[in-house]
Amino acid sequence: MTNRIMDASSLLLCIKRYGEQAHETLKTSSTIPLIYYEVGNALRTSAAILHHITPEEAEETLEHIHKSLVLMKLIHQRNTQDSKRILQNSITHDMTYYDSAYLTAAEKHKIPLVTEDKQLAKAAKKANIPTINTNRILNTTP
Repeated sequence: MTNRIMDASSLLLCIKRYGEQAHETLKTSSTIPLIYYEVGNALRTSAAILHHITPEEAEETLEHIHKSLVLMKLIHQRNTQDSKRILQNSITHDMTYYDSAYLTAAEKHKIPLVTEDKQLAKAAKKANIPTINTNRILNTTP
């Protein structure tokens, strides 16, 4: 059973901090297909721009993330009505269309949003969507 929507920031942190221990949590989490591109871009930035990790470490992390994403339910937002709602939320909450897609998925399915993104969490609060972070869903502190 799916009981939360996880964004890219939380998935990356979850994998980084907890590795395979996170798999039970991921089995009960959903996300949207956009996450594949967001995590890829975040890894590219870490390796090529910030030099926090090597390109090889980025590739290893991406491989681990893809294995983890298999455990999660992907929520597709393919119809015009979903797209319009994403656009409405992005305008109403002054946020990117990308972040709004996560918010809208949580809103539509009436489940909490897992995010480390403060701006997205603030918008979710205004939209009456509960938010949690990776520490809370794993009942740990870093």
